[in-house]
Amino acid sequence: MRKRTFTPEFKAKVIIELLKGEKELSQLASEHEIAPNQLRNWKSEFLENAANAFDNKKDEKLKESLKSSEAEKDDLYKKVGQLTTQVDWLKKNLKNSLDLIGRVNLLRAQKDSKELPLSTVAELLDVNRTSAYYKSKSPSETELAIKDSIDRMHTDNPSWGSRQISKQLQRQGFDIGRLKTRRYMQDMDIHAIYPKPNLSKPAKGHKIYPYLLRNVDIVRPNQAWSIDITYIRLKHGFVYLTAIIDWHSRLIVGWELDDTLSTNMVKSALEKAFSVAKPETLNSDQGDQFTGHEYISFVENHRVKISMDGKSRWADNIMIERWFRTLKYDEVYLKDYVNIRDARKQIGDFIHSYNFEKLHSALGYQTPAENYYPVLLGITA
Repeated sequence: MRKRTFTPEFKAKVIIELLKGEKELSQLASEHEIAPNQLRNWKSEFLENAANAFDNKKDEKLKESLKSSEAEKDDLYKKVGQLTTQVDWLKKNLKNSLDLIGRVNLLRAQKDSKELPLSTVAELLDVNRTSAYYKSKSPSETELAIKDSIDRMHTDNPSWGSRQISKQLQRQGFDIGRLKTRRYMQDMDIHAIYPKPNLSKPAKGHKIYPYLLRNVDIVRPNQAWSIDITYIRLKHGFVYLTAIIDWHSRLIVGWELDDTLSTNMVKSALEKAFSVAKPETLNSDQGDQFTGHEYISFVENHRVKISMDGKSRWADNIMIERWFRTLKYDEVYLKDYVNIRDARKQIGDFIHSYNFEKLHSALGYQTPAENYYPVLLGITA
């Protein structure tokens, strides 16, 4: 049987009728189908609280309580507003401070944490939630062969875009269209380097700096450095090389190899270079790794001027591009690196030989090291 419920108004009406004394308790209980004991409990409760009807302080206390509740509500609204502003600020600055790979890695690190739902973390980091579960597949032999061919064509013909390269690949017998060619080129951080609108697109919100080296005479080491990234093939995969070159001596002052195209690799190369010396000006292209807040802050904290290639002037960073060509033909295309460790060892040996043994015609047939270190140490060569 369903339990009956009674409103406060009904209870008060029945108890007032009982207090009038015109009817017995048992009679009222029978008329309203209420248990006599329940009616007695209502009466006791009514009489115990009757004095409150004449308590003026109760009204004041109620008003004070309501006033306090309103104040707490206003305070909560303010806090919610502040938190909303802070969350918006965090979302914006996290996106500017960390590149996409860094944000995805942070999301994956929170996958097993119960501090916040993964969907909330993904929203704050502005990445897709499914990125936390994505596992990259090893590239096929066909993909590696295609990318190797793209790398060779780009080294020989840097002005070729995805349309020309896709046609060349088809002539070589690869079943590939322009869209896949373009995607592979993006994976490799390869772009046609001829003057055109939007030659290099930085991430949205990233800061672009002017080119500072136009018509500047480079007369001493550490006056200007260039930094860039290139694709390096492996036997069963690929990696990326960040390299930094001194304009005056042609010395490779810092480098790093990694299997991830990220700002961390760039910072690692710079940390090695800055441990030896610092340039007056550091030039790069307008790529995502060089326009993000993390890179900009790192360089500026070392009191180095930032310069970036003009949008339609690929030759602004030609010094490092020429060295990449030397690296590819004198080292990379002659080798078949087993893994990243093997590549790091052999490329490191090549860079050491290039810096300390190879004679450079533009330096009067001196090595880059002979042209760089004596000046750095204040020694007359």
